[in-house]
Amino acid sequence: HDFKRLFKVLQQPSKSFPPTTTMARTILALAVGASALVAPPQSSKPVVAMKGIQTPPILTRETLPTLPLAETMPGVGLETGGRLWDPMGFATFSDESLIWFRACELKHGRVAMLATAGWIVNGLHFSFPGTIDYETSFASLAAKPPLEAWAGVPLGGKLQILGWIFCVEAASEMQKPHYLKGGDFVTYDWAELSKNMSPETLRRKQEAELKNGRLAMVGFMSFLAANNIAGSVPMVPH
Repeated sequence: HDFKRLFKVLQQPSKSFPPTTTMARTILALAVGASALVAPPQSSKPVVAMKGIQTPPILTRETLPTLPLAETMPGVGLETGGRLWDPMGFATFSDESLIWFRACELKHGRVAMLATAGWIVNGLHFSFPGTIDYETSFASLAAKPPLEAWAGVPLGGKLQILGWIFCVEAASEMQKPHYLKGGDFVTYDWAELSKNMSPETLRRKQEAELKNGRLAMVGFMSFLAANNIAGSVPMVPH
């Protein structure tokens, strides 16, 4: 009905309107037409999702109850206000998935700590004596920025490093029982130092490893950003 009334008004001779009014009528007609395309009238009927189409679970997990297992895991501290901080709801799926998430966090944190330490050592230009392949010296690689130093490592050296990483990862996943089947998380405690620790000391060290790993992940990302995007670090100028 609104469109019919508007159409009748627009059909009136333009002589009865000044130029500014004619322009206003034209703009109004265009605006109403555009709104009909982008803002359909609201229906009072509830919207039913199509079969098979659901909201991604990860976006709606925060309101679900946290698993009791999460309350017993290390990682809660002053940084999180003494409580669990889980905005994405990772601790609401299942005990098995929660253990898998924690194992991923531990592995990524440990890798990030090694990478951060390696980046700093390379930035300070520390190196071993001698050569890596009878031609490329360690000192020449240490004199380069970290990413350029890695690019300068001979292919054989890169394959040895990646092969060693693969062996460590495979060995950690082959332990019995597996951490997803009731076993402990991979600790790399070959000297069995944790056996002589009290439960309080062990938990404190586990929390320290988690916090240092989380910080290293953020720190290494900042290294990459500073290396590849000029002026990105610090994000907030002093």
